[in-house]
Amino acid sequence: MTMRYGRYTTIVVFGLIIAFPLLYLLSGSLMSFQEISQYPPKLVPSELIWQNYADAWEYLTPRTVLNTFIFVISVLVLQLAICLPAGFALAKIPIRGTGLLLAMFIIPIFLPANLTLIPTFIVTLELGLVGSFAGLILPVVGHASLGILLFRQFFATFPGGLIEAARLDGAGWFRTFFSIALPLAKPVIASYSVVTFLTAWNMYIWPLVAAPGPDTRVLTLALAPLAQGDFSNISPAVSFAAAVVAMIPVLLVFVLFQRWFTRGIVGSGLE
Repeated sequence: MTMRYGRYTTIVVFGLIIAFPLLYLLSGSLMSFQEISQYPPKLVPSELIWQNYADAWEYLTPRTVLNTFIFVISVLVLQLAICLPAGFALAKIPIRGTGLLLAMFIIPIFLPANLTLIPTFIVTLELGLVGSFAGLILPVVGHASLGILLFRQFFATFPGGLIEAARLDGAGWFRTFFSIALPLAKPVIASYSVVTFLTAWNMYIWPLVAAPGPDTRVLTLALAPLAQGDFSNISPAVSFAAAVVAMIPVLLVFVLFQRWFTRGIVGSGLE
């Protein structure tokens, strides 16, 4: 009994330590300017200042939130449309030179993102897409190597008997993919969707160089002026409130797909 209480106490203590930054962010977002600026730091607000969230919403604006959802969902849908059939084809359809194709997909994963930033920007500029949603979205969609390899790994572990039975029944590769493989790939699709959603939601450098204008600005660009510390005339409590607002969609996506996310990671062999 004593060991059980000790184990529970240890879990609670470590849980509080891990959750402390998030709890302080929520607490600080409801403090007044005087409370959040005092030293030593105050952990619990004496009065809940909900006006901080109203002020933060004025900086973020509904248009910025809409732009972010357009950017993130477009990247997610287009990458799934590319990665799923490509992964299935590499895993199940006999193709000459599959090993060479896999090597070509692996190489871009090891290239630093900063190394490809300037060439990607030059190509986007030459195509006249800078400052548009197309210029913001399409270059990000092109970084699909990891997704193709992830789905290829999942479909490679697929029972071959199911595919052969569908082929013997006269199903073509497209029907086999949509009717047999795709419905059974929900866990790995969910896990990839969570990771892609989170990555696109937190992108800063590419949206900054490709589409910084007010018509295409995303949340990370709107948050940047709120995080300049002593050089900003905006209350840190308002910055905390803006960070909480920007974090809510990510938390909702992870909570909703947590079960599928775990099953997908295990099923894809990436544990």
